[in-house]
Amino acid sequence: MIERLFRFRHPLVQLEKHRLTRVARGFIPEELAPLYQRVVPDPETAIDQLEFLVVDFETSGLDPERDTILSIGMVEIRQQTLSLSSASHFYVAKPQQVKPDTAVINHITPETLAAGVSLEQSIHDLLERMPGKILVAHGAAIERDFLRRALAVDRSADLPVVWLDTLMLERSLATNRGKEGKDYRLGQIRQEKGLPGYLAHNALADSVATGELFLVLLKEIFAGLPPTLGPLYHRSLYGRA
Repeated sequence: MIERLFRFRHPLVQLEKHRLTRVARGFIPEELAPLYQRVVPDPETAIDQLEFLVVDFETSGLDPERDTILSIGMVEIRQQTLSLSSASHFYVAKPQQVKPDTAVINHITPETLAAGVSLEQSIHDLLERMPGKILVAHGAAIERDFLRRALAVDRSADLPVVWLDTLMLERSLATNRGKEGKDYRLGQIRQEKGLPGYLAHNALADSVATGELFLVLLKEIFAGLPPTLGPLYHRSLYGRA
């Protein structure tokens, strides 16, 4: 009985209920229909049965209401293997949105963006790859909120998309070890795990770096046991086991 109640309250089960409710009500935008046609995976789903899309956005700032996406990088993971052949990277043609302080960090200049694609096209390309995949990002709130803004989706209306956050996964491990006050930057965590340095603040490089970290975290979290989605999603939401 307790196990059934726990399962009923699991965030993945609740997300599937939300999806079914929205489908029953109708009025789903055409570009989002493929997302609503896919069932949210069960908490017991084995990781090897899932496909992942690791994404990274470089933005002009941290506020999705005032700032914008400058570039998008993504790469897929299948069978716990990073597929470099699936990687893609594009810039968004919004040269007027470049701010000097962020350009110093991500090296994205107006000249770089002038040759980019429209925001609409970049989001369309991302949406085409999302159905049926679990999304992974480091500090995923940035990607999630900027995507909502680009799609004009209200914050209270969760898309039927499962996000896994490598920052929160690492925080769950640190909490278990009594090391909550650590540095959670992607490069710092990778260094602690013995992963090589990389070109930080480049959307493609960051997505690959995040994917590599995700695979290492899988091994740490499950310690030889078969990994399943439910515990990962719980850790990603709450930062604890």
